[in-house]
Amino acid sequence: KTALPGDTDATLAPIVKWLKSHDTAKAVLSGYHDSRGNKAVNEELAKNRAKTVREMLKTAGIDEARIEMRKPESIDGGGDLAEARRVEVSVE
Repeated sequence: KTALPGDTDATLAPIVKWLKSHDTAKAVLSGYHDSRGNKAVNEELAKNRAKTVREMLKTAGIDEARIEMRKPESIDGGGDLAEARRVEVSVE
């Protein structure tokens, strides 16, 4: 699935606030997926989840030039594969 959890807006709010107050900083988005199934399909899902987060940041007023997308990565969760299916946002 590429749908994000219902609390994504609240999760991103502090990041958006920080980015707005630090106009030279950029958001770095990394999509992750578990190792089960077809790798290409999983990478596309991870990429699409990250694109959804990018759109949310843009809608919140963050310029697309300040958003960097990183290549999707495969990772196994700690027993719960849902942990591996995520988007991480860092600020640089």
